[in-house]
Amino acid sequence: MTTWTSAPIVDVPAVVAVAGYLIAVRRRARTTGPGWPPRATASWLAGVVVLLLAAHSGIEVYGHALLWVHMIQHLLLIMVVPVLLIWGQPIRLGWCRAPGGRLARWLTFPVLTLGLYTGVLVVTHLTGFPELMATQPWAHHLEQVLYLLSGYLLFLPLVGSEASPWPIPHIVRFALLGLAMGADTLVGVALMLTGRPLAPSTALMRPGWGPSLLGDQSLSGAIMWVGGDVLMMLLMLAVVAQWSAAGSQARLGDWLESARRQSLARIGSAPDADRTTVGTSTDVDEDEAARQAYNRMLAALHHRSPPADTS
Repeated sequence: MTTWTSAPIVDVPAVVAVAGYLIAVRRRARTTGPGWPPRATASWLAGVVVLLLAAHSGIEVYGHALLWVHMIQHLLLIMVVPVLLIWGQPIRLGWCRAPGGRLARWLTFPVLTLGLYTGVLVVTHLTGFPELMATQPWAHHLEQVLYLLSGYLLFLPLVGSEASPWPIPHIVRFALLGLAMGADTLVGVALMLTGRPLAPSTALMRPGWGPSLLGDQSLSGAIMWVGGDVLMMLLMLAVVAQWSAAGSQARLGDWLESARRQSLARIGSAPDADRTTVGTSTDVDEDEAARQAYNRMLAALHHRSPPADTS
């Protein structure tokens, strides 16, 4: 509890993050009128505090020698810190809207982020990476960055009300979190069942009061399994609560209709009169010219005559 360290590579970004966030909150209060939700500010500050705790306290010091302590750090960096920062809604605070670029959509595409999250868990725990991390400091720092990045990208469209390029319905969020929980369980159980040390070099740094090398590895797997699943279940319960509070606005049909309208709005970029008519229309279903242009597009796609106008 009394062993602490310091790292400017973490401290400087943390100070910038806190200062920049508070400045943005103050500027928003001056320009837009309604104040920023205090719970969002508290969540952002809590995320930075947990990050500093994981990077500077005894968790960081003993995480190099005890795998179960390292696993606690891992859960804080890949789940707790990203979720708290997302609940702080920095994107909504700074830009008031979701990033709409193609790169942003690719980076936050749920299937890819779930694959990244699973891949980071498997590679950093079930390969030769734990031994590399124990002997090479750069690998340890790389691991921390991967945890923060993969956790943030996965949870960005799934938890809270942060502005995201993917307006995912709550039922799909719940399912994706369940799949992510399966990845936690897989890695945790695999660590418990592995009969050989994955990071034998940690034996040179172990304190005399710690568990055996295999016992330590098994305990870290149990923490990953139980701790990761409990944290994921809490997030799933939070999604259910948000779903209940949203009511009819969270129906899957409404989301599909919204996605259809967004797709229609994007097709106007092609050099075609009908596509331009559809793409610039505010409501294809109510705009007669856009509706007829849309019918002609469908007819051309299916190589058949357009339906006769019976209006």
